[in-house]
Amino acid sequence: MNLIIRMRFTTLSKIFLSAIFFVVFVTLIRNISQRIGIRPLHTSSTKMKRPGMKYILLWTDPENIPFKHMGIGRTGFIERKCPYTNCIVTGNESLLNSILDFDVIAFAGPELTRYYTAMRPNKRLPYQKYVFASIESPSNYPLCANEFDGYFNWTWTYKLDSDIRWGYIVIRDIHNKIIGPKKDMYWLRQDQMAPVNETFKQKLKTKTKAVVWFVSNCFTKSRRENFAKNLGYELKKYNLNLAVYGKCGFLNCSRNEQNRCNRIVRKRFYFYLAFENSFSEDYVTEKMLTPLQNNAVPIVYGGANYTRFLPDGSYLNAKELGIYALAEKIDELIKNPDMYAEYFRWKNHYTYHKTTDSVETNEYCKMCAALNDEESVRKKTVYNDFTDWWESYDEC
Repeated sequence: MNLIIRMRFTTLSKIFLSAIFFVVFVTLIRNISQRIGIRPLHTSSTKMKRPGMKYILLWTDPENIPFKHMGIGRTGFIERKCPYTNCIVTGNESLLNSILDFDVIAFAGPELTRYYTAMRPNKRLPYQKYVFASIESPSNYPLCANEFDGYFNWTWTYKLDSDIRWGYIVIRDIHNKIIGPKKDMYWLRQDQMAPVNETFKQKLKTKTKAVVWFVSNCFTKSRRENFAKNLGYELKKYNLNLAVYGKCGFLNCSRNEQNRCNRIVRKRFYFYLAFENSFSEDYVTEKMLTPLQNNAVPIVYGGANYTRFLPDGSYLNAKELGIYALAEKIDELIKNPDMYAEYFRWKNHYTYHKTTDSVETNEYCKMCAALNDEESVRKKTVYNDFTDWWESYDEC
């Protein structure tokens, strides 16, 4: 009897241990799959496309930039009051019968640096648009292999020659017409612009401090922090200072206090550092809007051709001037109020805005509008030299 009991106990123990091993094994495989980004297989849902709807499948993580604020389903387009709201966004490929039923398969650029061939869709149709989306520069997220050459049909990035531009800045003329930024900008020359009036000059007289910088990323590819540090040393020779707000300095003004931060710029400072974290063509972010909207002269530092974004005589280019000439120019303009005021002539002719200020320029609205442009959708396009277009070779 004891022998039988021991045998049954041993058998039950083996079954129990086998069950535990199986659970651990399945859990481990699932965790590994999620970590490396393998997408689960789905059975056919027998769900058909709704007539007139455009379906966008986010192949990479919907919770990561730039898809994080896109919204699920039609919600994002409806809430933004887009001209077209018949686009449906999902991260679930089983929403429709087949991946071939989606109009767009969208990929977030920063995630593709770790994507393997096996992790991509294994079938596609000619009319589908495979879209590369990124608001980050290739300097920070390069795609070094040429495996994406001939892969994407549309681009949705900050670059001015993207199929759908996902920018940071909109330029309008005095008639509120959108005129830029673009590669071939036509600007009035400074001597063609109306002079700054005395009322505006009086506003500038409240300024008492030289240069301000709001910054939270202290270690960048562009090494802007080194340039700023050396500029600060050089300004001291003129009895001027660089005030640094944020994690990289000793002064504080949080993003929750944006109105206060803007008031500080508008009332106190002559110049504002609009330094980018990396050097890439057309990579000009919202940093430039702060001085332009708050009566300070931007000092730019980046890889863009700034004539596509700013009229001549409205800014100082740190990269072109260098530290010594820049400090000297800052001192000269502060000592000559009328000369400094000339840098604001552009305000009589142009205004600067965020892309999110209007449905006309909102990036998400533009995606849905593009999918409703039947001529554009029917046109077969592909980026055969995508690696070159994305400037990845500079970083690889």
